[in-house]
Amino acid sequence: MSKFKDLGRETVIGSVLLGLTYLVMLAGVITGLWWVFLLGAAGSYAMDALLLHRLPELAKLVQQIRLGITPRALLRQLLALGLLITTPTATSTGIGMVLLTCLVLFGLQLVCGVTARLLRIRRRLPIVTRNIDLGPLRIPDSPPMVLVREPMSRLLPLDAFLVAGAVAYVAAGAVWAVVAGAVVSVSLTVLALALFGWYLVKARTIPEPERVMEFTQSWLDSYRPEVVLYFSGSADSAYQVNMWLEAVAALPRRSVVVLRERVIAAQLAPTPVPVLCVPTSTDLMALDFGPARVALYPANTGKNIHMLRNPMLGHVFVGHGDSDKIASINPFSKVYDEVWTAGRAGRDRYDRAGVGVRDDEIVEVGRPQLDAIRTDTAPNTVRSVLYAPTWEGWTDEPGNTSLTDAGPQLIRTLLAAEPRVRVLYKPHPFTGVRSAAARNAHRRIVAMIEEANRSVAGNGDQRPTGELTSLERRLAAFDTDNGATDEAHNSREEGTADPGAAAELQKLSEEWHRVYWDGRADTEHLVIQGPRPTLYSCFNQADLLISDISSVVADFIATEKPYAITNCEGITDGEFQDKHPTSSAAYMLAPDGGGLDAALAAVHSASADPLAGDRTGLKTYLLGPGEPDSQSRFANAVEELYRRTSDRHPVGSGAAGADGADSPSASEDESPTRPAPASGTPSATDTAPARV
Repeated sequence: MSKFKDLGRETVIGSVLLGLTYLVMLAGVITGLWWVFLLGAAGSYAMDALLLHRLPELAKLVQQIRLGITPRALLRQLLALGLLITTPTATSTGIGMVLLTCLVLFGLQLVCGVTARLLRIRRRLPIVTRNIDLGPLRIPDSPPMVLVREPMSRLLPLDAFLVAGAVAYVAAGAVWAVVAGAVVSVSLTVLALALFGWYLVKARTIPEPERVMEFTQSWLDSYRPEVVLYFSGSADSAYQVNMWLEAVAALPRRSVVVLRERVIAAQLAPTPVPVLCVPTSTDLMALDFGPARVALYPANTGKNIHMLRNPMLGHVFVGHGDSDKIASINPFSKVYDEVWTAGRAGRDRYDRAGVGVRDDEIVEVGRPQLDAIRTDTAPNTVRSVLYAPTWEGWTDEPGNTSLTDAGPQLIRTLLAAEPRVRVLYKPHPFTGVRSAAARNAHRRIVAMIEEANRSVAGNGDQRPTGELTSLERRLAAFDTDNGATDEAHNSREEGTADPGAAAELQKLSEEWHRVYWDGRADTEHLVIQGPRPTLYSCFNQADLLISDISSVVADFIATEKPYAITNCEGITDGEFQDKHPTSSAAYMLAPDGGGLDAALAAVHSASADPLAGDRTGLKTYLLGPGEPDSQSRFANAVEELYRRTSDRHPVGSGAAGADGADSPSASEDESPTRPAPASGTPSATDTAPARV
């Protein structure tokens, strides 16, 4: 629920409190009451800390209206001078000392800010890497990030000692208090400046950006990648590339992950595959990927063009899930050499859309991510219903999501259902980013689930067990950068691939899920957000899915369990199912919940599930045949495309050899050394992907 806090209320309350602290200080100046001024000053420092650590959105707002940390600090110092001036016992010496110290602090803080900026620039490499040895770049340890991240927000409040000394001078007439406060404030600022300078000198060992890019090219020449997994996206979209890491890592060809955003690099899941994050387009386009002949794209984004311009690669859109949504028939897809879909449904979808993707450009490769999906149901005493609506989308087309039109009513009906069912509510990560109605519907659903849990003894009061907390701490090390060190330091430390990291993460995740689900009462309704529990683990718990037209439905089909879709488009159910083939084996629901009884009946009794056979056929249509498995089909599609692209653009060895040593140029038709396939991996001729 934290993601959906009412930012409007938070902003209003925070703004009022911030303004109130300065009004209280002003009142202290006008009345000459030092304790009133001290109360306001203490409140202003507390608000500065809250803005830095707890209220980032409000901090951005006050910065935009010219009330950032620097104006606030200067205003606070001005009011402190005002307090001294209006105090009859204050001498010109005390006032002058405070004024002089304020000027000295301002100058020192200015130098600190410039030095911190230079340090950030010097340590900001043009690339971010993982599983690539950066030893030759001689990257020194990261400075404490508490210094270089928002440095002025931490340096400017050091005037607290000076302000406290001024108040003590007014209260007790002790000049030594002003002197002591001035000395402490200046000394701490000088210490910070010395630290900045020390780390800036150490950072001089880092090569210039041009040298770093030369090193990157040298590494590529040595590694000789053959497959590129390319991704660009927003901070919330890392899951789209993460879902392909395991499948790419299992390929027999040498692979490299190429990212464009630093925030995605920080959120990338563990992988043994080398990772290159190249934010600047000119840097990326200057790189030569040597024998690479296949590029895989999980998302359609504008920055894809920077890799698409490479004519030596066979460019493939693999997507991040098949569905009947418009995003799955994006006309942009025709820029790729091929589009890989899970099954026949994807091919037919492009044929009906007529967006320029030819049938001979489509390859059916299955969904490698679904190979481990279970078709059985968790042995719970109460049946579970998973409601996983998609988000509102960027357009206002009717039926984008059932959340706004039907979500609260569906949950209300499920909570009152007899026989009782357990509700698992897992909204899309983007829910509410554009629509206030979606945010409000989400909040209503959460409130209903929390109230339902309170009404049942033993529900809603579970706390994480010691074992679960321990597992979460261990998993946290894999999730994201904790912010303690900068990305240059992290790239250096992650220079050697840990072959056991991905396996350890999988083992920890499986254990976390076991402990999590075992620790929940069968009757406890759950609101599930964040990376865990995963969507697929929810699939394994659910007896029925209620969702919208999205890849969630297509993936759930792999379980062969009942599913339902809410028709919020204002058309008949028949028209809806003709328009969206993934709904052809669904129990259709009306926005008011009509049709839910039939779906629930199918959950409680197999004899009341007339759509079971339809789901089996739809599974093959959407996801392809069960044999060979999707990973084998995907690997063979990569192999086939690599072969055909290499025929058009023969792979030479003009760059450094695979062992890193310089080698003479070979003939243009010489192929790179290929790693041996993993044990049990079928050959390309055994399981050729379907192309027509």
